[in-house]
Amino acid sequence: MKTLLKLIGLALLVFTFSFTDVNKKTIVIDVAHGGEDHGCVHESHIEKEIVASIANKIIDLNQNPNTNIVLTREADKFISLDERAKMINNLNPEFVISLHANYHYDQDRNGTEIYICESNAEAQKSKELANHISHSFNSDRVKVRNANFQLLKNVEYPIAFIELGFLSNAEDRTQLISEKGQTEFAYSILRAIERGVR
Repeated sequence: MKTLLKLIGLALLVFTFSFTDVNKKTIVIDVAHGGEDHGCVHESHIEKEIVASIANKIIDLNQNPNTNIVLTREADKFISLDERAKMINNLNPEFVISLHANYHYDQDRNGTEIYICESNAEAQKSKELANHISHSFNSDRVKVRNANFQLLKNVEYPIAFIELGFLSNAEDRTQLISEKGQTEFAYSILRAIERGVR
């Protein structure tokens, strides 16, 4: 009888682990730029550092054991767009969110811009992802647009490219560089991830 109970217990344990693995979703956060590629720069504020900080906050704030968030870079290292696309495709993710900060000569231009590509292999799911992100930001300053960016075309999974805000705009810049603002961005993206993996 004890042997039978042990076997049943072992079977339940194996079943539990198998069930957890099946439900675990991999989400890729593409951390833009890196190394010699600084992205946009305003005074001492550098895009590659801002997006890395927000990406790491997303990792730290994630409480869902079934959501495995992977960053395309964890160090200040340059990775080409072709290498990024190959890396992402090899991970077979549920979807991808690429983080960026924007810049424009018109300092009044502001807000968040989300880009998708209609020629992406998963264009419809990319649109759905963009809508999840837009709703999670809970702002009337979020726009969803189409673009033929290289990463959007070459990644074979649903992908959205987020320009979080404009470093060239004073209000956006405050949110991009402050601890409070970066944490708000991280929570907004986590809400979008939770909606996307349901």
